[in-house]
Amino acid sequence: MTLIEVLIAILIIFIVFLGLSGAGIFVLNENIKNSLRDEAVSVAGMEMEQVRNMSFAALYDNTAPQPTSPVVRQIRGLTVNYGVTRTVTILNLNNLQVSINVTWTRTENNQTKSYNDNIATIVRR
Repeated sequence: MTLIEVLIAILIIFIVFLGLSGAGIFVLNENIKNSLRDEAVSVAGMEMEQVRNMSFAALYDNTAPQPTSPVVRQIRGLTVNYGVTRTVTILNLNNLQVSINVTWTRTENNQTKSYNDNIATIVRR
């Protein structure tokens, strides 16, 4: 093989790896977003467990949206603050709807994007 053939082969390999690195970065970014979302679902589930342990009267008295203190988690070297808001809606005298909203932000491509996750349940007297 001549030196020119070797250089062309190296150039082709470089172009292939350049394309693969872009795909790898995309996959890593999506994987991190999924990890953040999974943790938000976990935070919402923990808050819902606290709601299930509360009495009906305590929930009935707190029908205004109740923000709780931010939940801080370490995920893959990132410190993520999850904001949690609980909203109680009175359906009738014996039924309440409890909604948990978890919000977080992430910087992607020099832009800050906001995300949220909602869960809801019905609590009966």
